[in-house]
Amino acid sequence: MKKLALFVVFIPSIAMALTYNSSSFHEELSTITTPEKTLSLSVGIGSGAFHRQSDPADVFYTVSDRGPNIDCGESSKILDLSYCSKGKIFPIPNFAPTIYRLQLSENNKSSAKILDKIPLKTQSGKLASGISNPNTETAYDINKNLLKDDVNGFDTEALVVTRTGEFYLADEYGPSIIYADQTGVIKNRFVPKGVKSELNGADYTVTENLPAELRNRQLNRGFESLALSRDEKTLYFMLQSPYNPGSRTITLYSMDIQSQTINGQWLYELDTPDTFVKDNTKKARIQNDVKISEIATIGDNELIVLERISKTTKFYKIKLEPNTTEKTVNKELIVNTDDLDKFPTKIEGLAIISPQEWILVNDNDFAIEGDKTHIIRLSLQDK
Repeated sequence: MKKLALFVVFIPSIAMALTYNSSSFHEELSTITTPEKTLSLSVGIGSGAFHRQSDPADVFYTVSDRGPNIDCGESSKILDLSYCSKGKIFPIPNFAPTIYRLQLSENNKSSAKILDKIPLKTQSGKLASGISNPNTETAYDINKNLLKDDVNGFDTEALVVTRTGEFYLADEYGPSIIYADQTGVIKNRFVPKGVKSELNGADYTVTENLPAELRNRQLNRGFESLALSRDEKTLYFMLQSPYNPGSRTITLYSMDIQSQTINGQWLYELDTPDTFVKDNTKKARIQNDVKISEIATIGDNELIVLERISKTTKFYKIKLEPNTTEKTVNKELIVNTDDLDKFPTKIEGLAIISPQEWILVNDNDFAIEGDKTHIIRLSLQDK
């Protein structure tokens, strides 16, 4: 592991002094060889992150997504050969989305060691997969073979952990919310109304309790954010992007855990793409490039929202008043990584240790294109 430089940056616009320490994290996965290319893959742990308040301050959880995958349209660039015109290539089809429990290194306040790996499993104890669900996208293996849709496949993108060790995870495919026990066995999958029939044969309980309109999410723009209230009675979640690619407005939902019913809705407005400065240096970005990749609880009815393109990441604090869809929630900018030099890109995981101490993790996409995982310890202090 290579330790990077320590940066101290002062940002007058938000009256906050930020200090961050970033270093790389590496866990080998596999080497994939084709006649044209060799891929040295490493585990992508950073699709979501969470710190449980009852845990030590140096312990946190992360989750992978569906596993290494290559867009068909990128196959010529990445594999030096055109594999397919539409869909995804899965170099390791048997990869199971996995939860990681990590501890920051004593000698390096950002690098971490893995304490536990918890792969997701179905009710019968079989490993789940990351292969596409029916009516999502076509899947291929590295040998160009068509892969069968898998109702036991998940694209996990965020997680929360209860005091007793159960997990709730956000999934892009359904989109859905997954409930799993301490060992990673999936007990329930909450899906939009109308989706259950598409999951016939699923080796877990399927509950249709989410609004039907969520089925209209853009492909690969399902749930990528999930938060748990401090009293552990409520889950908060929203889509990664609006239904309309040109829109700026996304609905934030809350779900009562005990009754499994939606009990709140708010409107959240994304920033315009031109305000993500580092992402616009080579080309002008469009509205659909702006995404929500994480939300986290920071107080009663208060959330931090991670808004990003790739190089620029913004963190906003929102206060949830009695639920309304008549106007958008007010946003307070807390951090803008455009103000931070050499900050890692594609941040997707946020674990809040305290209001002043955050852990951030990026998604390296399993090093498909050689990207590294970075674990960042961010200190926020009022001036």
